[in-house]
Amino acid sequence: MRRTSVLLLLYLLSASLLAGCLDAGQTVGSAEASAGAASDRSTEATRADATGAGGVPEATVGVISRIQGDLAGASSGTPFSRRTEASGGSGYDADTVLAVRYGLHGGYERTVIDLGTGWEPSGTVSEWTLASQEGEGLLRLTLPSASATRVSHGRFGDGLLQSFHVVRAPEGGMFVDFFAREAFLYRVLEIEDPGRLVVDFKPKGGDLKVPLPAEGGDTVLVEPRPHASISDPLTVSGYSRTSEAANTITLIDSDGKILVRRTVLCNDRGHTWGYFEATLDLPPFSGKGTLKVGTESAHNGSFEGTKIPLWAGR
Repeated sequence: MRRTSVLLLLYLLSASLLAGCLDAGQTVGSAEASAGAASDRSTEATRADATGAGGVPEATVGVISRIQGDLAGASSGTPFSRRTEASGGSGYDADTVLAVRYGLHGGYERTVIDLGTGWEPSGTVSEWTLASQEGEGLLRLTLPSASATRVSHGRFGDGLLQSFHVVRAPEGGMFVDFFAREAFLYRVLEIEDPGRLVVDFKPKGGDLKVPLPAEGGDTVLVEPRPHASISDPLTVSGYSRTSEAANTITLIDSDGKILVRRTVLCNDRGHTWGYFEATLDLPPFSGKGTLKVGTESAHNGSFEGTKIPLWAGR
């Protein structure tokens, strides 16, 4: 009996010591993990490397990227801005837009542009420029080194952001146009390993100064905007995905008379949106007019594209 009691006491003492060692190991592990996490957060704040947990996971718009959504909990000290121009990045390694992703966050909406070298994720963020006129509902992000894209366009939710289009730029490279339903502020974060550009949009308050670009069929008319006052000469610009890369621009007066008709080519067709631009010499006219941009069937004359009301400038 005494031998049994001694053995039982030794067993209980060993178990207690072992439990203490385990608790100590877990405490050390937690402390190390916390220190590592704090170090990671410091690095993220410095590099704007937005990995982490929390928030709302992004939905992928268009072609699903091989890069998984890990930006939902991103936070940065970068303030939101209303600047009309911005730039960043370095080098020309990234030549492909792999995907455009979207997520809702508290107080702002997030878009993520996954960059690639060929079809593989790029390690860095190549040079980029940004243009956004206040109150026009359009942010254009240009990627001079991009030559291909795996996603062409997509629509967002019912909030601030409406849609995006990936377009071959006229001066080389590609640009991504984001359309917003109201005035906004924005910020841009550069993420490496893999290379991504994050553009956050925050409502500024107030309506747009001009209507959004008109969309119809496979044509987007960026300029002029609906209900604009126009004068001679008139510059028309936008992008399309017509089969023949041809866009017929027609200006009609209030009596249905054709004032100007011209066909221009865009710089791409098919999957990628191709940019077009034309400067038209306008004859004298007054009152309301209609601008049509798109294609007309050679068989039955049916029109596919977009048309907007305009006014002769005074």
